[in-house]
Amino acid sequence: MSTYVVMAPPEFRDLDGDPRQTDRLAFVPDRFSFLAFLFSIIWLLVHRMWLVLLGYLAVTLVIELLALSVGPEAVGIVALLMSLLFGFEAQALRRWSLERKGWRIIGIAEGSSRDEAEFRFLHKTAAPVAPVEEQTDRQQRPHRSPIVPRVGSEQVVGLTLGPETRQ
Repeated sequence: MSTYVVMAPPEFRDLDGDPRQTDRLAFVPDRFSFLAFLFSIIWLLVHRMWLVLLGYLAVTLVIELLALSVGPEAVGIVALLMSLLFGFEAQALRRWSLERKGWRIIGIAEGSSRDEAEFRFLHKTAAPVAPVEEQTDRQQRPHRSPIVPRVGSEQVVGLTLGPETRQ
C-alpha cells in the first residue's frame, strides 16, 4: 500500500463534489520512482521541474568531474549512486516544486494504486449530510473550551513541567 500526498492548485476552492474541481488535484506518491531512477532528465522535463533540473545537472557535473579525477571506475559507481539517490528523492522534489508554484497540501491518501487512493480520499472528504434534528441539537450545545493540562497551579506545555517565569 502506498501513501499519496494530495495537492491542490492555487486557485482551488473546496472539495464541494464538483468533478471539475477534483480532476485538478495532484496525487504525488511517497515512494521510490523507478522512472526517475532510469530516466532522470526526461522525468524532470515531463514534470516541468526546471529549477530542479538545473540543480541536478550542476550537482551531477561536479560529482562526475570529481570522480573522474579518482578513476574511470568511480565515474560509473558515482553515476549509479546519483541516479539511485535521485530515484528516492524525486517525489519529494516534485512536491517541493509544486509548493513553489503555489500548490498546497490538502491531505494524505493511501491505496494500492493512484486510482484507489483517489477514491479513498474523495470518499473520505465527502461531507455526510446530517439530519435536521441533529444539526439543531449541535447548534444548541454550548461550545466547550479545550482541555488544558495543569499540575497544581502550573500549566503543562509539551513535555516540560517547570515553574513559569513569566509575570
